[in-house]
Amino acid sequence: MEKNILLTGETGFIGSQLAEKFLKDGRKLIFLKRSYSNLWRVEDFIDNCDNLEIVDVDKVDIKDVFESFDIEGILHLATYYSKFHSSNEVNDMMYSNITFPTLLLENAVKNNVKYFINTGSYAEYSTDKIPISENSEILPFNLYASTKVAFEEILKFYNKEYGLKTASLKLFTPYGLKDDEDKIIPYLIIKALKKEKIIIQSTSKKLDVLYVDDIINAYEKTIENIPKFKKNENINIASGISHSIKEIYDIVNSILGDTDVKFLESDVSEVRADISKAKVLINWKPKISLEEGLNLTIEYYKKLYG
Repeated sequence: MEKNILLTGETGFIGSQLAEKFLKDGRKLIFLKRSYSNLWRVEDFIDNCDNLEIVDVDKVDIKDVFESFDIEGILHLATYYSKFHSSNEVNDMMYSNITFPTLLLENAVKNNVKYFINTGSYAEYSTDKIPISENSEILPFNLYASTKVAFEEILKFYNKEYGLKTASLKLFTPYGLKDDEDKIIPYLIIKALKKEKIIIQSTSKKLDVLYVDDIINAYEKTIENIPKFKKNENINIASGISHSIKEIYDIVNSILGDTDVKFLESDVSEVRADISKAKVLINWKPKISLEEGLNLTIEYYKKLYG
């Protein structure tokens, strides 16, 4: 009988679409969520799903979850994100990004869970040298990224001490359906659809953007290959190509027609990943071009905004 995969962060942008894909493929999932979580991203596919168990983690003891279900592995996507934190966010950020996943690890090793796949971010790296590889300097951009780095040290301990197979997928800039609408790509698309003025603050800033379906495939490939990992592995998941925000805007504009735009210049930085490790270690590379991904994303927002 197929074992369960325990998934955290399933109500988020990436987690919701990973959950939908895995459930459609017949995988058995356990959702760990809070009782007050907003379910708008998952409500259209979770009802009457025989291969899904939903647990309100704020109402049960985590150890009871592991004792009640036969869990093969953990995909950890839940996080507390704040670009520039305030003092009253520190406790919640520390619990969500360090304490909670450590409790998952502790219960995992006590219940013979085979693997733990963590989700990291390029914000953990220094961006002084491009491209960014897994060997680049660790220099967290903010407190959020610092907590992610701190947890990855704990992840290494559980890998070395208990033999749990572990990995951290370091995601670069994801985009696609059901994204947070204040991010740059949804912002450009929604403003264009509404025929509202677009203001681009950092026209020449270059990002390494990746469509969400390619990210989901990276998790699938990691599950497939993690049994052969000899140690904890950090893996960059990105396109390996950088595009300026103006380049992204130009594609959106070519699809949706002329828009009212104002270009400003405040940041000329570049983010671009070296993805050679992902190609070798998990046999993964992106398949969806920027143009194709933007077209798919635009079609989604067209249905919402006409």
